[in-house]
Amino acid sequence: MSLSRSKIEGYMLPTIKRKYYDKEQVDAFLQEIASDADDTLCELSEKRERIRELEKREESIAQALVIVKQLSEQIISKAKAEAEKSIMETTAKQMEIEEEISRLEAVRDKMRSDLEENIKTLMNKFLQDVKDAGTSAE
Repeated sequence: MSLSRSKIEGYMLPTIKRKYYDKEQVDAFLQEIASDADDTLCELSEKRERIRELEKREESIAQALVIVKQLSEQIISKAKAEAEKSIMETTAKQMEIEEEISRLEAVRDKMRSDLEENIKTLMNKFLQDVKDAGTSAE
């Protein structure tokens, strides 16, 4: 039975001849209070033990969170470093490709110019040969 302060204060012990309390009734009430106090103390002890366990868990969780935070910061830092390295490598590769394209465009332009020059020279020679052939046929 769970006793409350108001129940204890409001409890009326029966009296004998309006002068004395009934010993059996008083003893029974005291026994009930003692039993309830024992139950309360036992429950309090269990609650305190549970609180200690929860505090230990909380401490472990806090330590785990610190470790997780450190690990996540390391992972993020490593990922950023790898990303920066990858960007630098990609940029360098892009610059190499652009330089190669420029070089190939210059080669193409030179070849085109040389080819046009060769064609002009051949055409002029052909025209000169035709003109010489027309003059000698006369």
